[in-house]
Amino acid sequence: MPGSVPARRRLARGSTTRIAVAVLAALGLVGVSAFAGTALADDGAGRRADLTAVPANDAAKGLVYDGLQRRPAGPCGAGLLEVKGTSPVMCTHGPDAVPAGLSVKSSVPALTAAPPAAAAQSLAVCEGDGTSGRRVEVLYIHGSTSRYTQYLETFRTLAEGVDTIFNESAKETGGERHVRYVTETVNGVCRPVVRNVQIADAALNANDWAPLLNAVKAAGYTRTDRKYLQFVDANVYCGIGGLAGDTRKSDANRSNSGPEYARADNGCWSAGVAAHELGHTLGAVNNNAPNASGYGHCTDEWDVMCYKDGDNVVIRTVCANRSHDDRLDCNHDDYYSTNPPAGSYLSQYYNVADNLFLIKGPGGGNPQPDSNLARSATPSASYTSAWESVAAINDGIDPPSSNDTVNPRWGTWPNSGQQWAELTWSANQTLRRAQVYLFDDNQGIDVPSSWKLQYWTGSAYADVPGASGYPVTANAYITVTFTQVSTARLRVVLQSNGTSSVGLLEVKAYAS
Repeated sequence: MPGSVPARRRLARGSTTRIAVAVLAALGLVGVSAFAGTALADDGAGRRADLTAVPANDAAKGLVYDGLQRRPAGPCGAGLLEVKGTSPVMCTHGPDAVPAGLSVKSSVPALTAAPPAAAAQSLAVCEGDGTSGRRVEVLYIHGSTSRYTQYLETFRTLAEGVDTIFNESAKETGGERHVRYVTETVNGVCRPVVRNVQIADAALNANDWAPLLNAVKAAGYTRTDRKYLQFVDANVYCGIGGLAGDTRKSDANRSNSGPEYARADNGCWSAGVAAHELGHTLGAVNNNAPNASGYGHCTDEWDVMCYKDGDNVVIRTVCANRSHDDRLDCNHDDYYSTNPPAGSYLSQYYNVADNLFLIKGPGGGNPQPDSNLARSATPSASYTSAWESVAAINDGIDPPSSNDTVNPRWGTWPNSGQQWAELTWSANQTLRRAQVYLFDDNQGIDVPSSWKLQYWTGSAYADVPGASGYPVTANAYITVTFTQVSTARLRVVLQSNGTSSVGLLEVKAYAS
């Protein structure tokens, strides 16, 4: 991207104990035991390492570990760190070292806005109304001194540079992916919104991420359908990002939800650093990946997410072209491919190219027509029991049975008669197929006597045309195909059986 700074980190973190633990974990040799109050790893040869150890700070490299802790039995497991003092618990791979050419203690220069006669810069692809659904929201975070006006063009351009990195990398496997930003129209073109967020100087400059995170949350940036890309006007870190460490190949993967936060401080305001930290929040790099370092990165260069992040980590040059340092996933076998081969790691485990915060184009292994469009819709209902949740109908969780007692459900007890639940999108969707999973708890909520699908024509609801049928089946998805419709709303209408109530566990919608 014109004016962007090459963005990589090349310095090791330097913790022999931590490296040893990760190697043992990767080999499946870690056994946690208690010894003098400390969790230890045993490699089978009598050697023990502290599983709770956190590396020492190296502030010049942006490696600040204050406020981070390791709890192998906690929500982040043995492979990640916890940010102390945040709720809910936030997991992270830890801080990233500053790349060559940048300095944690020196702010990058601001870009100048393009002259009026120049062609307006724009995101390559924007979607919908710019705010609805899962989106990445860019935040400029500062204290009592603000440089928002001076750096606004810089932040927009860097965010657009992140989008370029994701899409150019998708093209390498025949696909198309764009970051779904919160957007606005600027000089007639679509550009990322940059929020101006002021917090206390003490929280901004703390050698601990938690005070800043808590201040940003207090300012209202807590949406579960947001990843927050933070450009922070401080000189503490180079970058740091949340990482769920969830390897499940499912829309329910924790990397598909928020709020989650990626941070780049002013010495590392660059497209590459921003793409790296955002990449962590989107699920890169899981520690069971083929070329994983064990700390959220990869070891096969050149690659945005790869670098030597520990003393004993060995880096191999697999993609010889150094320009791939600004692209994702060398050979597309670790964390990002739009067309993973059958039987490969990415065909079986989580793939960042499937992340629901990305706009999926027509090419590649997970094209939009085959994706579950319900995940990007807003659910609503005629009535919801106080202890149930209408959000359950499109949370992406496949129920184990119609009497699912573990996951969220939508139910209407004690109401009977006709009830409905619907999905609403910010723009019309092309639909030809839906799947519905009925709720039946044998305690007042039963499968309906009948049900059907309706769509919004723009002025009224109508039954979907050419429906293949509406069987009443428990403990399985019911698939209904119909003549293609273009609509912003899809409704499931259920008629209760006598005096019983009705409910749904999941609704999926597809373009084909």
